[in-house]
Amino acid sequence: DAQFPEQNIPQISPLLNAYDLVVVQEDFVYGGELRAELTHPFQSLPHEHTERLVNDGLNVFSVLPFEEEIERVRWVECFGGTTNASDCLANKGFALSSHDLGCSDGARLPVINLHAEAGGDAEDIAARTAGIEQLVTSIVERFPDAPLIVAGDTNLDGGDPADEPLIARILEGANLQDACRFLGCGDEQIDRVFFRGGDALAVSPTSWRIADEFKDAEGNDLSDHPAIHVQLEIGSP
Repeated sequence: DAQFPEQNIPQISPLLNAYDLVVVQEDFVYGGELRAELTHPFQSLPHEHTERLVNDGLNVFSVLPFEEEIERVRWVECFGGTTNASDCLANKGFALSSHDLGCSDGARLPVINLHAEAGGDAEDIAARTAGIEQLVTSIVERFPDAPLIVAGDTNLDGGDPADEPLIARILEGANLQDACRFLGCGDEQIDRVFFRGGDALAVSPTSWRIADEFKDAEGNDLSDHPAIHVQLEIGSP
C-alpha cells in the first residue's frame, strides 16, 4: 500500500536500475532508502531547503553525466497549508539538469523535472496556472531552440475543462509534444513526459507504458502514482 513508504521505498529502489534516466517527485523524507540500491552513477543531491517544512522532492538519477547540484526553481505561487493538498508546506517547483550525451560535438540534453500545484479549488487552479506560465516563460527564455525533455507530475487531467488549456499552454507556449498523445497511448496520466528536438539533435518517443513492475509481492502498488516509462530515440536530426 502506498501509505507505507518505509516499506515500499526500499522495494522501489532496485527497480529503478532498469532505466537510464529517472526523475522522481516527493522525495521528501526517505532519500536514503530510495538510493540504497541504485546503481546509477549520477544522482542529484537532495535539496537543502530552508523556507518550508519539506524540500522540493525533485531528484534525478542517470547513466548520463550531469552536475549533482541541479538548478531548482520554486513556483511563484502556492495554495494550501494543512488543507488543499498542503502545497505550501513544500518547496514545490521545477528542477533542471543538463545531461552530457557523450557525443564528439559535446551535445547536451536539458531535462526539467516538475511537480505542479495540486487541488481543484479556484485558488489551486490559479496557483497552478501561475506556475505553468512561469515554467513556459523560463523555457522560452533559456531554451528557445534547444532539444528538451520536461517530465513529472503536472496534476493536469487531459480533457478536464480547467486543465486542458494549461496542457495546451505547455505544448504551444514551449513548443513541446506530449509523449502519450504523440504515440496515442490511450491511457493518459497526470504524470507526463513532454519532449522536443532541436537543430542538432532529434528527440522522439518510440514507446510509452505504465511500468507495472512497481508492485509488492501481493500485487499492491508501491506508489500512489503509477510509474511512467517512455522510451526515447535521440540522435542526429
